[in-house]
Amino acid sequence: MNHIQTITQLKERIDDYDFDIKTLPMCGYQDRMNYTYDDMIECNDRVMIVKAEDNQYLGNHSPAYRPVKNKDIIQPIWDMMKRQSNDIVPNIQVLQGGQMMLATFTCRDIQIQDPQLNGYIAFRVTVRNSYNGVWSVMITADGFRIWCLNGCTTADKIANYTQKHNGKFYYNFDHIEHLVQEFRGNEQRYREWYNTPVTSHDVESMFNKLAYTPRPTVDGKYRNETQYQKLMQHWGDYQHNIGNNKWALYNAVTHWISHPVDVKNKHKTTVERNSKLLSYMNRPNSMFYMKGSYGTI
Repeated sequence: MNHIQTITQLKERIDDYDFDIKTLPMCGYQDRMNYTYDDMIECNDRVMIVKAEDNQYLGNHSPAYRPVKNKDIIQPIWDMMKRQSNDIVPNIQVLQGGQMMLATFTCRDIQIQDPQLNGYIAFRVTVRNSYNGVWSVMITADGFRIWCLNGCTTADKIANYTQKHNGKFYYNFDHIEHLVQEFRGNEQRYREWYNTPVTSHDVESMFNKLAYTPRPTVDGKYRNETQYQKLMQHWGDYQHNIGNNKWALYNAVTHWISHPVDVKNKHKTTVERNSKLLSYMNRPNSMFYMKGSYGTI
């Protein structure tokens, strides 16, 4: 498929993310079976976050929690991205009635070529925030594979920024320009991965790390067998389509990350799996290790 055609398939979406919020005392009842409004008491050790317009509940936290508002994150990110790209596709989704927000900014004019020469990878910044405690403020710089539109993230200079909710958004926006330059220089790395074969031992070793569980299963293994087999299934597919190389292996893993199945919270699972991959790739004995390549924004 022509990459120009697939690029145009990227759809802009902007949900109502910039609603105001407020913090209220958390209240409860002494007797859940028989109560009136007068029985309501304040919980001094908890506060709740609600929408300012209608008091819709969004989450509850300790009194030390000071939420960072969605609009205080999105606007400076958007301004920063416009300095880097003239063709940005924003996609801002509000989840669970406003409790969570997931936003992506894909730069269609900042691209590198897929090593198979049949597609392109575009620079993307992903922003996550929540008021229900599932996510802190999180920013990820990665790549979006244009040719298949499946949302697989690339490994080159994946950079993460995480901040607790302390009332204000802190971020060094100048670093994004550096990340864009790093991203543009990764075409060569992908070609090297495409031309580097892997062994069955390489694959099993990597998947054991990604599917690791701290508690042994009934058969004494320290791995989630279901997830291990899912990884193997994806590896078989990508090995068949791309070849027995590091590029195919990486694509199998990113498919597992970006397409979780049979999980309660897909968004949370994607973040957790991506963190596992970054941790693995930062190990000196990892086949993907490149000193200083995978870090924080």
